[in-house]
Amino acid sequence: MTTEPLEPFELKEQSKASARTARSESAVTTAADAMPVELADEPAPSAQAFKARLPRMLHQSRPQGLSFAPRDLRLISFAAAFAVGAVATLFLLSAAAFGFSSAYDHRVLPGVRAGSVDLSGLTHDEAIAKLQSGYAYLGQGEVTVTTPVGAATITYQQAGRGPDVEVMADAAMAVGHTGNPIADAASVAHSAAFGQSIPVVVLVDPNALAQRIHQLVGTSSVAAQDAQATAKGGNFSIAPSAPGRGIDERAMGSAIIDQLTQTGAPADLQAGGGFTSLSPQVTDTDAQNAIASAQKMIVDVKLTWSSKPDAAPATWKPSTWTVTAAQIRGWIVFGLRNDGTYAPAVDPAQVEAYLSTISGKASIAPTEPNVTWDANGKLANVTNGKDGVGIDLGATTQAISAYLDTLATGGSVAASVEVVTGPIHPQIASIDNVASMVVIGSKTITFYPDVSNGNGANIRQPAKNLNGQVVGPGQPFSFLEAVGPIDIAHGFAMGGVIVGGKSQHTGAMGGGICSASTTMFNAAANAGLQIDERHQHFYYINRYPLGRDATVYSNGSTTWDLRWTNDTPYPIVIRAWATYGSQSSITIQLWSMPTNRTVAWSGGERADPIKATDNAPQYVSTIKPGVTYRAEYPTDGFKTSVTRVVTDATGAVIWKNTWGSVYGVVNGQLQIGGTPPPSGSPSPSPGAPSPTPGAPTPVPLDTPVAPVTPAPSVRRRRVK
Repeated sequence: MTTEPLEPFELKEQSKASARTARSESAVTTAADAMPVELADEPAPSAQAFKARLPRMLHQSRPQGLSFAPRDLRLISFAAAFAVGAVATLFLLSAAAFGFSSAYDHRVLPGVRAGSVDLSGLTHDEAIAKLQSGYAYLGQGEVTVTTPVGAATITYQQAGRGPDVEVMADAAMAVGHTGNPIADAASVAHSAAFGQSIPVVVLVDPNALAQRIHQLVGTSSVAAQDAQATAKGGNFSIAPSAPGRGIDERAMGSAIIDQLTQTGAPADLQAGGGFTSLSPQVTDTDAQNAIASAQKMIVDVKLTWSSKPDAAPATWKPSTWTVTAAQIRGWIVFGLRNDGTYAPAVDPAQVEAYLSTISGKASIAPTEPNVTWDANGKLANVTNGKDGVGIDLGATTQAISAYLDTLATGGSVAASVEVVTGPIHPQIASIDNVASMVVIGSKTITFYPDVSNGNGANIRQPAKNLNGQVVGPGQPFSFLEAVGPIDIAHGFAMGGVIVGGKSQHTGAMGGGICSASTTMFNAAANAGLQIDERHQHFYYINRYPLGRDATVYSNGSTTWDLRWTNDTPYPIVIRAWATYGSQSSITIQLWSMPTNRTVAWSGGERADPIKATDNAPQYVSTIKPGVTYRAEYPTDGFKTSVTRVVTDATGAVIWKNTWGSVYGVVNGQLQIGGTPPPSGSPSPSPGAPSPTPGAPTPVPLDTPVAPVTPAPSVRRRRVK
């Protein structure tokens, strides 16, 4: 049995606009309507009669001057006096109303009420309080819903029923305060003489009602099954619709809301409903029509990029691509549009995925800022970045979708669809005040070039890639994105990886890169920057600061990265380099304007140690007989944590982070070339010398047993 969630009911209440319109219509009274006029000796002629007589009176003038009969003179005098008097009266009334209204500035005019609640002379907040008190009874009571499957109650408070005090207070304050002198004069006069009533607006929460009703009857309903058009294997088919059976929750809810939005609703409202047939929203005919429309969309679509961008080199040429009808067919999906119709459309995710494959080939890459240093290690010159141009994936997807939609509704096939282009911005366009930049954070870590780090390539190449990169204010930094792609074509080699707590010295592309990621983590942490992601190694590598190592790992589905954010107002320039030799080092510096941040570290003690031992020697055929090889060095396991506190120039805490690490124990393993000696013969000592050069085998690119989640970061803002 399936259920269909109840859609929210439409709130039926009187809006602010309707309330104010009603108020304005009831309040407008002109000054002329309230101004009786009498003549001493005879009734005044109508305006039409007076206008008709005026030319004739003027025509009777004599050359010596104008003269009129006494009656005409009286009429002209009266008309002039009436006009002047009316204007003066209106002016005086407007002035008086303006003064009266000004006296009640930010207060409700006398005579204004909401229903039975008098709001005269109250401020907006006072009006809200009085309305809340006067109409508190609207939240008292309950609805009893009775159905064939049971009964339930919901209180008026649970339904959110109550007065809309904000709307009513706004409407009351608006009377006589519109800024129109004539309209406000009329409102003042009307309110003073007859009072002014604004509507009582009742609120109800339809979602609360919907939820309670659905809890009562939803489990007993069998939802109607909509017809569905599907595309599978290049063919369209229809899953037919089926009617449902249940209680019409929407109709029941609407009936209850109709009652509750009335001010006179009883305190014990009764409602109910019975079983009825529920019709599907999408019928079989709808699905068939959608498939017929989809068939019209299946055509070859030619995409063109014909306009040469300003940033394009002289060798740039227009580009064209053809999306085949078969590809279009695979993109088609079916669903309800915003207008409620069931229709075909192309899946925007699939369209964008296709455009992504051609965008990289056609786009003109931006020019990133180029940074150089002088012989003394000072920033010397910066070449500002420049925008590139590429295909705007979202806008071009919309253009393709719109074109295919026109075909679905009977439109004509077009020769081509022009792609929409947009700028591709560099990380940051320009860097100012280069000469004033200083090192805000740095770190140097030693490494030993060997097979576990691609003979140093997997550490030196990241340094080369990072050198000169710029991270703008507020921008995030991802280590894997900044140094990638990680493959042979881009200077990387096979190196070490830890799998299941065991070292594989040439088991992963880019193995050993964690020496670079750990160096970057410490440089960013020492700069007091916002650290977003950091993961520990499986076991502790003694070349790294205790509890401050940072491994990175990606296998295509799972990724552990090192991420930080430039939370300063200045751009940060990365300077990175690596040395050569049997004992080498990598250094990363972060250059920026002075941030005046102070970083303090604490912790780093070892806890719950687990002592490592040497396993029995292992005889292998991969090395010459009699030769020994140290495959694994014994490494103790333990727990530790470090805390970083970052403060600004005033001593206010900006960041407080605690990073915990649980390092696993690794037992040593000596490998011996050849076959095991006969039983009873002495075995070589586990401590026999190993031909592996240098310190304990470094394999920084590893697979942690589980990512270690640091304690939540705390950022405190200084109160200015």
